[in-house]
Amino acid sequence: MASADRAAIRRLLGDVEITPLGAGLDHRAYAVGDQLVARCGEGVAREAALLDAIAPRLPLPVPEPVILGHGAIIQRRIPGRPLLELARAQRARFVPELLAFVEAVHTLAVDAEVDDTPPAAWLDELPDGHGLIAPEPATTLTFIHGDLGAEHVFVDGDRITGVIDWGDAAIGDPAIDHGRLLRDFGAPDHPRARFYAIASALEDLDYGVPLYRENARAALAALGHPVANDP
Repeated sequence: MASADRAAIRRLLGDVEITPLGAGLDHRAYAVGDQLVARCGEGVAREAALLDAIAPRLPLPVPEPVILGHGAIIQRRIPGRPLLELARAQRARFVPELLAFVEAVHTLAVDAEVDDTPPAAWLDELPDGHGLIAPEPATTLTFIHGDLGAEHVFVDGDRITGVIDWGDAAIGDPAIDHGRLLRDFGAPDHPRARFYAIASALEDLDYGVPLYRENARAALAALGHPVANDP
């Protein structure tokens, strides 16, 4: 745990129990007691403002910012567990609700950064493109979550309790969100979504933690991509 993160959280909340939850490229997440989560790093102020703006306009809950300061955002913890912990077949029943959620996200008018990274650049991040061919850049960009994998959708029984981690939200290619839904949930398949589904699975296969790699292999097998049979 970064000592600076610990200090920032305790400046906001006092002497609390802090447990690391994980980290992304530009943030670290911590459980704070039983009810709160802290995110520390670049962009947390932007994320807090974004969540305040979009929460009332979406059909599923998103994290609720409680306190912001010292490079940390304190949020109420989303109950339940991530869908990544469920078998792939068990996730399929959530596809209709998630498709409706994505449709709502993509219609939002939001002041967000533009991410017009061409699909071909995704292949540059992979040690081996595994024969994947990138489509042309999108002609229409919308507001997107940007990382809508099963690890970021929480459920309690048959109820989706929230969608977390909006650090990659931007104005971008809507097929990126559809690609994650195809990869992790078996959502409807179309060429642009398939590219992002396979590319993100290959990325997890190369760089992910064990649970992400296991999920990536299952996704690649379901998509009929031959790398899924590699040892």
